[in-house]
Amino acid sequence: MKQKILIATAVVLSLAAGLAITAVAQGRHGKFGRHGDWMLRHMTKELNLTDAQQTQIKSILQAEKTKIQPLMKQLRDNRQAADSNVSGAFDENQARTFANQQAQIMSNLMVEKQRTRSQIYAVLTPDQRAKAKQLMQERQQRRQQHMQKDSQPQTQGPPS
Repeated sequence: MKQKILIATAVVLSLAAGLAITAVAQGRHGKFGRHGDWMLRHMTKELNLTDAQQTQIKSILQAEKTKIQPLMKQLRDNRQAADSNVSGAFDENQARTFANQQAQIMSNLMVEKQRTRSQIYAVLTPDQRAKAKQLMQERQQRRQQHMQKDSQPQTQGPPS
């Protein structure tokens, strides 16, 4: 039971970390502070964080930012290098080299996200963890419904 709660909360917190990574990935370096503030406000509202918890989580998110930004730059630089080498001929070795480099960078990003989730989770009380689990389950249900909706064939009305 405890492991399930840990996993569920980790998923919820990964969403928060994922949002931070997405903001950085989209080149919103200057807006990250506002995005991080929004994420912290949302967590504060939903999980009823104390002032001390907010301070701790804000510090965790700021530390994450300094670790994630260089990795996101590596991803962009690697993709740009691969895109600049596109020609009419397919070079499998070159494609595999690019894929392996991207996979290693993504692996490093995932480790940082897990570290951040774990640190945030440690700040939460058992009740907050339970609430986070509930929120994660609700989000997962919405995501599944959205995916099912997107996978259904689009029908057109009768011709006019």
